[in-house]
Amino acid sequence: MKKIMVCCGSSMITSTMAINKLKQAMKDAGIDVKFVQCKFAEVQGMVKQERPDVIVPTGVLKDTLTDDVPVVIGTCFVTGVGEKATIDKIIEVLRK
Repeated sequence: MKKIMVCCGSSMITSTMAINKLKQAMKDAGIDVKFVQCKFAEVQGMVKQERPDVIVPTGVLKDTLTDDVPVVIGTCFVTGVGEKATIDKIIEVLRK
């Protein structure tokens, strides 16, 4: 099972939007996924605890927090622009 960490600034609204869109996309791609949701302030600790395969922040996230885990920016899940390309990139990372 793959693990996707989705994070946002503070209130969890945008990360919830992203997860809702990613759930169907991963199902369609045939990838079994567990989602981990957190705030940007929690990323560093959650990366060490959860060891995700990819991190999908809905905004700008400092590289120093990700511990070399691949990051695919998920702003498109808020704006609606470029969702397919972002989903394709996440799938590519998960299939490596």
